Amino acid sequence: MKKLLVVSLTVFAVAFGSPAFARSSKNMTIGIMAMGNIQLIDTIPDIDPGPGGGVYFDYRFNQRFSITIDAWATTHGGNGPSNGDEGIEFLGIPTFTIKLYFMDDEGNKWDPFAGLGLGVFALSEGSVENSTNGIGLGGQLEVGFDYHFTNVISAGFSGVFRSAAIITSLENTGGNNSSGMIPFSLVGRVGFHF
Repeated sequence: MKKLLVVSLTVFAVAFGSPAFARSSKNMTIGIMAMGNIQLIDTIPDIDPGPGGGVYFDYRFNQRFSITIDAWATTHGGNGPSNGDEGIEFLGIPTFTIKLYFMDDEGNKWDPFAGLGLGVFALSEGSVENSTNGIGLGGQLEVGFDYHFTNVISAGFSGVFRSAAIITSLENTGGNNSSGMIPFSLVGRVGFHF
């Protein structure tokens, strides 16, 4: 029992570090994220808020700038004219964000940032066959922060405004061959620095 207590305290001390620890000096981060999307403007398909998640990689050039590459998916149900259309998947495959960090103080565990990025976005058909699936490009604006627990582990939260043009068909049918997605995403993440 005594050995188990010593091992547990050692693991805790290594994982969460000393109180004097500050921001990570390691410039690469890999992590997981949980997110939710809220569609800001009703389009076809008109989607309800939906949960999802993904993975990310971040490379920090210096104390001010980094680039993040992530891949994620969220699941949505239909709303309004799309009512009854379930299982609509909205994906970022991948998205790229250049981040500007606001604080120079390496002794601070808080690390607020703003980001500007581009992405490839996809939309699945859902349970109703109405030709709303497709792929397209879009932009994003992000504001958030990271909190460094140790030199190896950090967690963060951000809000991301996205705007994506989804091409639903390449055929000239005389109809609507595109859709616009304008979601606001709330993102929580945990990262491991190396």
